[in-house]
Amino acid sequence: MSAPRRTYVLDTTAFLAALPLMVYNARLLAPPRVIEEVKDRESRERLQVALLLDRVEVVEPRDRYRWRARRAAVKHGLHGSLSETDIDVAALALQAREEYGDATVITDDYALQELLTHLGIAFQPLRTRGIREARDYILVCPVCGYVSRRYGERVCPRCGVPLVRRRLR
Repeated sequence: MSAPRRTYVLDTTAFLAALPLMVYNARLLAPPRVIEEVKDRESRERLQVALLLDRVEVVEPRDRYRWRARRAAVKHGLHGSLSETDIDVAALALQAREEYGDATVITDDYALQELLTHLGIAFQPLRTRGIREARDYILVCPVCGYVSRRYGERVCPRCGVPLVRRRLR
């Protein structure tokens, strides 16, 4: 009996490093937004080869997993640092963990690594050391003190000043 295939959810970093062409006997998943972020010609060509060889499955994460990822981002004050692509990667990892029993995200993005840690999802950086511990933050207006608790909010609704991320102790 063969060992179960590992499941990896790929962030853009994996495609820039040509990872899908180097990993065998693993399930490789990526949300469509990650595929759209691969822009340079060389990486795009490697991506096309990986897709032609069925090495990568492009999977749109379900809305309920996006909601869970966004909720965790707001809870831990990361919602000002994460893109929609980052949310899709985290959501797809949550979905994959439920469907396949385990998932590891390949990413060098520190804010995404912090979110994944809070969600209990493993990650593997490629070109960076990665985070050592997850921290909690708040997104706050430096002028009036407004604290954001809404996903996607980047500017203070009271005074119009850009919100800043502050680490909680």
